Amino acid sequence: MKSRIIFPFLLAFILMLLIPAQVLAVDFEITEVRIDAQLNEDGTADVTENFTYQFEDDFEGITRGLIEKTGTTIKNFSATENNNPLKVEMEDGVYKIYRSGEDDETIQVELTYQINGAVEKFEDGAQFYWSFIDESNESGYGDMTISVIPPAEANNTLALGYDEAYNTEMITNEGAAVFEMGHVPDGKNVTVRAIFNPELFPALTAQDGTIRDDLAADREELENEAAIFAKNQQTAKNIGIPAIAIAGAVLLAGILFAWMRAAKRKRKINNYPYEFFVPKESMSIPALLYFTNSAFLSPNAISAAIMELMRKGNVRQLSENHFELVDRKTDHAHEETLIRLLFDQIGDGREFTLEQVEEYTRNEDNHAAYNEAVAEWNKGISAEVKAKNFREKHPALRWTAGAMSLLFIGLAIYTGIYEIFPWMAASIVLAMLAFAFAIGYSPITFEGHEVRRNWRKLKSAMQELPAEQWNRLTKDEKQRAYAYLLGSDQKTAERKASAFTAAESQVDGSSFVMNPVFMTAIFVSAGTTTSASASGGVAGSGAGVGGGGGGSGAF
Repeated sequence: MKSRIIFPFLLAFILMLLIPAQVLAVDFEITEVRIDAQLNEDGTADVTENFTYQFEDDFEGITRGLIEKTGTTIKNFSATENNNPLKVEMEDGVYKIYRSGEDDETIQVELTYQINGAVEKFEDGAQFYWSFIDESNESGYGDMTISVIPPAEANNTLALGYDEAYNTEMITNEGAAVFEMGHVPDGKNVTVRAIFNPELFPALTAQDGTIRDDLAADREELENEAAIFAKNQQTAKNIGIPAIAIAGAVLLAGILFAWMRAAKRKRKINNYPYEFFVPKESMSIPALLYFTNSAFLSPNAISAAIMELMRKGNVRQLSENHFELVDRKTDHAHEETLIRLLFDQIGDGREFTLEQVEEYTRNEDNHAAYNEAVAEWNKGISAEVKAKNFREKHPALRWTAGAMSLLFIGLAIYTGIYEIFPWMAASIVLAMLAFAFAIGYSPITFEGHEVRRNWRKLKSAMQELPAEQWNRLTKDEKQRAYAYLLGSDQKTAERKASAFTAAESQVDGSSFVMNPVFMTAIFVSAGTTTSASASGGVAGSGAGVGGGGGGSGAF
């Protein structure tokens, strides 16, 4: 099935959509984070952050993005390790802390900074309302704890966590607000809010209005949202899990049945007895290589195609590296394309040499034209193979699989919204499988299997083919067999080149290709030459309260 070719590319594409956009140059894990925000009487906050990093690669340092909330400023950022200062630079809104090391190293870095305007004072309380992490963050945290500490011991403290900090708050005996979140995934907001008695901040002027009722209203709203979410999550489990299980079973059963049916047909062909012979001409040698060997034709196939044109009388070999065009009229469009490339683009319209191929492809200005011509040649070969109808269509079955793919995508979204992650992952895998089946299921016909089997058997037999068996073949059979071998198994073709061409020389005094190995090397080099031409993070915009937020990384 074509799905064996398509599925790896499909899988890679979907993984690109699922994996975060930032691909870090350094592999690391942040195992522990402790953040202490010490509030001062003047409304500033002295923040101390302790990060524990475990690195699997060599590294140059870590990063910390900090985004100021509206009406605040961040000053005096510094970093230390074991009380030793570290070099800090600001780049694109991100602090880069230089501390190089080797793989498998664990480091603990302490960051300090001051937030001016951190506390807002109202008639009934003074609040610290801050987002330390926002959804632009691309690093997860193994264990995160945030403490908000008042200027002095306090009573009547209120605390509320939002997003990943929801329902993690506790009040200590000294009146500090502590948020113990544990694991925090990447791409999540972490916002904390703590309200203290206003008398603790005598240097601040109180704003009109109260604040404690606002926090109570937020708490009630979050509790209602959590209750609704839990109810909907249970509904999603009751609907989504059985739907994924039943639809998945139907899909897997259908794929298994289709695979067994196709395998039975192939097994029947392969069980036929085999005796070496060259199959009748049913399509061109490049098309046979495309269908029986690989859809990704190597440069060797160009040599095989030239041999095919020589066999048909379109091209004559004048010397080891010199070729003459005899007749432009060909059987297939891809043969016309190859003639235009070799004789018109590279040669003088009537002749071309292998030295001209080397010279043409060494010039970078010609690489685009060469690659376009080869791509057109491949496209024409593919068209010839498709015209043979060696694959069954099964449109109804494939449309059904496509519809099931959409169903699984919908179920993945539904279960993902309500955080049923194992079943979301299962639905994504099933959606990929159904989509790959829908676009790739086209089993080979009985005739197609027969063509594949006969030519593949020929290639295997030619590896140790006795000379007398080769000599019993007609000249046309020898040319087609060797051209196929040259395009599909270069090592065997090189090993057999002298014996096969010598046998041919005894027939008509000249080899049908004087040096096919040399010619192949030229086009391999041409393909290689033309193909060769053909950290940290940003701070983000801030998704936290008032535009605040931040993130972590390494470089």
